Amino acid sequence: MITLSFLKLLEDEGFGTIDVDLFFQKLTLDKTGIYIADIGDPISRGSRMTQSFELLARGNTDVDGYKKLVDIINWMKNNYSNVCSLPPVPPITATGYNNVTMLPLSTITNVGLDGNNRIIYSLQGQIIL
Repeated sequence: MITLSFLKLLEDEGFGTIDVDLFFQKLTLDKTGIYIADIGDPISRGSRMTQSFELLARGNTDVDGYKKLVDIINWMKNNYSNVCSLPPVPPITATGYNNVTMLPLSTITNVGLDGNNRIIYSLQGQIIL
């Protein structure tokens, strides 16, 4: 649920609304916006837990989808380079996450066309708990 809390943070910062244009784990063909998906990480004994994620964006135009991710990258550079907290997502989670480290995001990648011939863009990041 850490990535859902990150999605809630994006909502709180004005990047959209969950289930309207911010989506958790799925983005259907008829929707535009930002979609977050978990990427599995190995768990090493004695180390802090990490959660990698991928943000995918589809806009009304190809440039619009790209710009959504650029805006998130710039916001993260300016606001989340140190230890931070992630908010709860009521009614799903009662508490948020504290002492979280957000690693820098990757560059943006074109992952191909969807069924409506729109480009989907992607970037990856990692959260350390």
